[in-house]
Amino acid sequence: MKKLILLSSFLITTIISNTINAAVLIQTRDNQHQLSTIYIEGNKARIEMPGNEGYVVIDIASKTMNVVMHKERMIMDMSDFLKNNNSSTAPKKHVDTYTKTMGLGPTIAGYETEEYGLYANDNYCGSLYVSVEAMRDMGVKKFAQTFANMERNMEEKVSSMTGMNTGAFIDPCGEAERKASLKLRDIGFPLKSIDEHKRLDSIVTKVNKKARLPANAFSLPADYKVTNTAKMMNDAMQKMQKMQPQMQDMMKNMTPEMRQMMQQQMQQYSR
Repeated sequence: MKKLILLSSFLITTIISNTINAAVLIQTRDNQHQLSTIYIEGNKARIEMPGNEGYVVIDIASKTMNVVMHKERMIMDMSDFLKNNNSSTAPKKHVDTYTKTMGLGPTIAGYETEEYGLYANDNYCGSLYVSVEAMRDMGVKKFAQTFANMERNMEEKVSSMTGMNTGAFIDPCGEAERKASLKLRDIGFPLKSIDEHKRLDSIVTKVNKKARLPANAFSLPADYKVTNTAKMMNDAMQKMQKMQPQMQDMMKNMTPEMRQMMQQQMQQYSR
């Protein structure tokens, strides 16, 4: 989750506020030592998957997002998750979250950082190492609301498609990380994150504000099959609904332990 917030926050902030002609390159390393590279130019971004497995193209202006997978020769159209959903957000259980200044952090990618601890219900959830200077250099201003809206739209669409109240299974630390992302414009730009055990989650290893884009950086392969992810999920849910009577009979024959295990799996999926 922290990796997603770190990358997504950087992506959204730079896309919205970047006004220079040169592309911005951001390279990150995760806890598996895998490198990811993001290219940003204007309203568009390209995220390179590790191992040349494919790439993601996002256009904030047109609200489109496509995942290109080379091995499957497929394009997954996930644009519906960037667009507003008119359905109401499911109520969430209350989580008491806050950030706490922990002192100076290490120098990362040439920037001095400050550590902010994330807490949920008084439990430590990890830390973000942020830089005010990096925030200023990138011209990052208004981004938090856009990222929050995107996350909310995705949650609402999953809830409407699956019929699950995703807000009922909220992860406290996940909520702490989400709320912290809304404060980044006030505290600085995140260059590193660690988990609750102080293990590395993700770190920015390189920033180049005058990078050259790959050839056809924002193009999609014309000969790849395009799949609409939202439609695919809808079709799957319709098939499951047709099987509902059989599912109910199966649930009646389940032991309490089996039902509990199934509920846990549903909770994990909804996070």
